[in-house]
Amino acid sequence: MTAQAHDYPLGPIDRPRTVGAVRRALPAELRQAFQTALDEADPADLFTLVGQWAAVAQTATDADIDAAAAAVRTGSAPVHELGEVFAALAAW
Repeated sequence: MTAQAHDYPLGPIDRPRTVGAVRRALPAELRQAFQTALDEADPADLFTLVGQWAAVAQTATDADIDAAAAAVRTGSAPVHELGEVFAALAAW
């Protein structure tokens, strides 16, 4: 089996890291939900909460995200055994 190549950029993922950066990166229709989540969060959970919403901000503008999410939900997304992935990476 071979691994399918993707056109993802190499290197670290650029993700909004602050509350303000996440808010600016979110589509307008999600900003109030983000604010509500912040307002209701326990202080100990804020770091994780901002990280989760940063991921939402990254994917909210991805045109292919709905199709990818549907594939995961229906079980039709491609699945690769971990050993096969490591072997393909080693050969790369």
